[in-house]
Order: sequence, then structure tokens, then C-alpha cells
Amino acid sequence: MKLYRVQANYKNIYINEMLEAENDKAALECFVKKVDSGDVTEKEGPGFYNPDHLFLTFEEVDRDATTKVNIGEASIGVQVGNTGVAAGKSND
Repeated sequence: MKLYRVQANYKNIYINEMLEAENDKAALECFVKKVDSGDVTEKEGPGFYNPDHLFLTFEEVDRDATTKVNIGEASIGVQVGNTGVAAGKSND
């Protein structure tokens, strides 16, 4: 069995599901069954998509890789990189 991630945006509803299937077609059929049965978690969509169009993406996921990004937090005053312009005494 392969692991798939299926995402859908429609009418300002976002669905993001991870599921196992034998192939691409079976993954989409499994997703349809989960949506029809109400066995999915609906979240509020991003709001910038056309609500009259269905946006559907799916991908095979490597079980040994992560699919989430943890950016973390930076405290106030943390500087990243070199400054492009430095303040200093003018040439009067």
C-alpha cells in the first residue's frame, strides 16, 4: 500500500486527508468515499480561491519524509543576515 495526501478546496471549505491505497485511482476513490460518508475534517478555506471551482491535488507521500513544516518562532530583536546599509557619520 502507498500513502497519499489529498487536498481539496471548494466553496471555501478545505479538506486535507492522508490515506493508504494501492494506486492513484484507488486513492481518489477512497477520498470520494470518505467525503461522501462525512468521514473527513472540513476546515475553513483560504478564501482566495474561486468558490465555484473545485481545486483538488493529490500526491504520493514518502513514509520516511515529513509533510509538515515547523518554522518556529523568533524573538523580537533577532537579526538575520548582514545589513545592506549601515548608519554612520556623514562626510560634511
